Amino acid sequence: MGILKKEMNSFLTKIKLSMAEQHEHIDIPEKEINNQFSYKRIAVIILLSLAISAYLIYTSFNFDALRGIKWDAESLLWIAAGFIFLIIRHLGYMYRLRLITDKKLSWRQSFNIISLWEFSSALTPSTVGGAAVAIYFMKKEKLSLGKSAATSMLTIFLDQIFLAVFGILMWFVVGGNKMFASDANCRSQSDLPLMNMFHNMQAVYFLGFGIFLIVIAGIAYGLFVNAHAFKSMLNSIFSLRFLKKWQKDAVQTGNVIILTSEELKTKNVGFWAKSFLSTTITWIAFFSIPICIIHAFFDPTFADLPVIFSRMFAIWMLMLLPISPGGAGIAELTFSAMMCDFTDPALVATLALLWRIISFYPYLFTGVIILPRWIKKVYSN
Repeated sequence: MGILKKEMNSFLTKIKLSMAEQHEHIDIPEKEINNQFSYKRIAVIILLSLAISAYLIYTSFNFDALRGIKWDAESLLWIAAGFIFLIIRHLGYMYRLRLITDKKLSWRQSFNIISLWEFSSALTPSTVGGAAVAIYFMKKEKLSLGKSAATSMLTIFLDQIFLAVFGILMWFVVGGNKMFASDANCRSQSDLPLMNMFHNMQAVYFLGFGIFLIVIAGIAYGLFVNAHAFKSMLNSIFSLRFLKKWQKDAVQTGNVIILTSEELKTKNVGFWAKSFLSTTITWIAFFSIPICIIHAFFDPTFADLPVIFSRMFAIWMLMLLPISPGGAGIAELTFSAMMCDFTDPALVATLALLWRIISFYPYLFTGVIILPRWIKKVYSN
């Protein structure tokens, strides 16, 4: 722990020095990085997530229900499949990173950057902190600031496009009642807290979806039509008194959009096809993890699988709310509310914890291992 703390102090000092040498008007928030990568913050997030999970399990757990589930070699295989889907997601992100950067990053560099990027996102509410720090990670891997900013912005844009397009597609495929568990009586029968708040999940989702579309349209206009006009528009909007405290961040976003739009001028149709295909694979893999978890202990039908998959869009939408780091608490509660009719309500909170063990905790533990080694490597060159 002492070694990591010493390396972090050196890391932050060098960030400050390197930022003084840059003239592209993109700032890296070193104070936020300091807070973000502290052992104290990591411990708090893990304890918060585990405490909420423990509370949810305590309020709903039933030993008779536990004895009634199947537990055999097939269960272990399905859990292993969940971890395999997480690996596929990671590999998909690595491939996309190399694609967007014109293979200027090696597979090893891509692995480190994606791991640290996910680590950063897991330590901040929603996805607020990950993108800005990712720019710095790529910059230290010898990418230009313009290429780093473009890569960060484009990955976010592609993710948003997938979530918007496939979210509405799944709504048409499975129907609103099934996608949002509108008639899930298990919530009324459950002893879990706050279950009533999920009865209007469809309205909440489409409110978020509308905001999502506005953001996507704005970014698309900036990237492909007029980046400078988009930056001016952001500056004007956030100069309003009640938005002024976010004006600096808005202007920085405008600067990133300008750099990104310049980088994208040379991209062809093949690039966009490969980028969106890799994005699609990563998200399908990630949203398939709950299918593996439910399959491990229960017997969903083939018709249930697209429904389980579709509900991940609603769960993810709520996790985007900047309430807690990495969606801690929100994720477990929402999963329990949205998946209880495919499981035993007395065990769904336990499955929610297993879902987080597969899809969330690995990024925290991997980040703790990789960060000090990455710091030594990039500053020894």
